[in-house]
Amino acid sequence: MAMMSIDGLITGLNTSEIIAQLLKIEAVPQTALKNKVAEHNKAISAYQAVNTKMAALLTAAKAVNDPKTWTAMKATASSDVVAVTAAPGADVGELTFKVDRLAAAHTVIFSGRVSSLTDPETAPVISGNTIEVLLTDGTTKTVTPVDASLYAVVKAINETENAAYRAAAIQVAPGQYTLQLTATESGANSTFAAAAAGSYVLGGLDGLGTGTVTTQGTDAQITVGSTATFTVTSHSNTFEDVLPGVTITLLKAQSATDSPVTVSIAPDREAIAAKVQAMYEAANVALGELKTQGAAQNGAIPAGTLSGDAAIRQLIHDILSAVAGGAGEHGSYSKVGIELDRWGNLTFDKEKFMNALAADPAGTRALFDAYENVPGGRATELFEPGHDIAYGLARKLETIARNATEGIALPTDPIDKPKEGLIAGLIKRRNEFISSLNEQIDKWDLRLAAREAALQRQFAAMEVALSRLHSQSTWLAGQIATLMR
Repeated sequence: MAMMSIDGLITGLNTSEIIAQLLKIEAVPQTALKNKVAEHNKAISAYQAVNTKMAALLTAAKAVNDPKTWTAMKATASSDVVAVTAAPGADVGELTFKVDRLAAAHTVIFSGRVSSLTDPETAPVISGNTIEVLLTDGTTKTVTPVDASLYAVVKAINETENAAYRAAAIQVAPGQYTLQLTATESGANSTFAAAAAGSYVLGGLDGLGTGTVTTQGTDAQITVGSTATFTVTSHSNTFEDVLPGVTITLLKAQSATDSPVTVSIAPDREAIAAKVQAMYEAANVALGELKTQGAAQNGAIPAGTLSGDAAIRQLIHDILSAVAGGAGEHGSYSKVGIELDRWGNLTFDKEKFMNALAADPAGTRALFDAYENVPGGRATELFEPGHDIAYGLARKLETIARNATEGIALPTDPIDKPKEGLIAGLIKRRNEFISSLNEQIDKWDLRLAAREAALQRQFAAMEVALSRLHSQSTWLAGQIATLMR
């Protein structure tokens, strides 16, 4: 409990300020501890910045190593009446066709009319309590609307799972409503009979007369070729695998005079180059962060927060060595446009890469994702950083970045050993130091509080002693004055 003090009533000294200055001197060791905590926190922030950049490099390298990257295909169409996509690995080729018609969902509207959507008394559409709803498998299900109104019937149909149609209340004239049924799927197989109410289409509906087909359910159709033609149909406007791995979506039917549509499928080299460029850029960003944090003092330029850190130096060395070392029997990465400049940064010649990819797709890919699978207890068909031998640049960078951020399992590690990223381990140890320092700081708080209380007692005692001396001096002065008279 803090002691209350009143500054020197007798001495006139500012005892509070004196005590504060004395405590400041005695707190020098604690201040040093707090400065160490601040230094560790600054280092942790620097490690986190490095970790973020290395994680981005890991993501970019994994994207280059993804087999789908190297089998990316580009689909184009000569007309906007269709949209086309190609899955990775789709066959190269062309398809020329005309869009004869789009798919349509079967639609029926009933002839009867009611004057209210919600009034079951004046505008009922069913006489009983239930209706029979047609399901997609051809069977029916008994459903109980909340009342006999058109709104309740529409709601009951639309809430029926696997119903063959969707219902809608249509206003055909002011204050006149009827029921429309639209098949849940398009195509010729979506049709249902436009029979009188009470049939299997919608059993129990007796207030709306008979149904009339407004749209006949039809399949979408294209005619392939120009001389010897053949037709292809689909229940929807989407045609899959007419060309293997290619999806064509019809957007508009063509007239007889319209030119045929040609769909072309080719390797998407631009997409591959974009992934490689993203990895090259991520590597340079990571190198830049590592160099900034680990920089030594250069004249007036201060040292980086992690200057002299062995782990930072090692990461820089690993990334540069990965590029300089090449891909073994596959050759130098300069063949695909990636080199180091004199400042220790990666350079990427996209044109050279594109030319290499066009001339030798397999060889170009190997320079990025080649590796040797090492047999052993951990061996799998997938690349295992730290276990398998990486030759391709993306494999090397993935290994370096994964070791830094997530950790990798070495061949000598026990199977159940948890993985820890290099940077995460450094941050963990710094946090342990901070915890230890904070414990020492807390002990100093207690020590300084006790010292403050002692100083306050000492100064208070001094004031009391001086007060007594002052009183005695005043009494003696009075006695002497009396004797002198």
